[in-house]
Amino acid sequence: MERWTFLILAAPDGSASQIRMFLRSSDEPADWPVLQVGVDGSEVPVDDVTKDYEAPEWKALQLFTAGGGTEQGWESLKERLRQAAHEPA
Repeated sequence: MERWTFLILAAPDGSASQIRMFLRSSDEPADWPVLQVGVDGSEVPVDDVTKDYEAPEWKALQLFTAGGGTEQGWESLKERLRQAAHEPA
């Protein structure tokens, strides 16, 4: 069973602006594949901005698609993290 974490990052006005996605692939958080995207689907560098909240996948996907991202794009991002989890360290 895959274990995912979706952190929602807020814009200055408090609205959701970015999503940081982790595939919890081991017991060591430093080893988890991670990426960060704007709610519009654009990939952005992973940063250390404090999360606004952790969301279940359905809510993160809802924010992503409402912002202009697509379900196909979402699945593509998840697949990239799956591949990264299986690459040798």
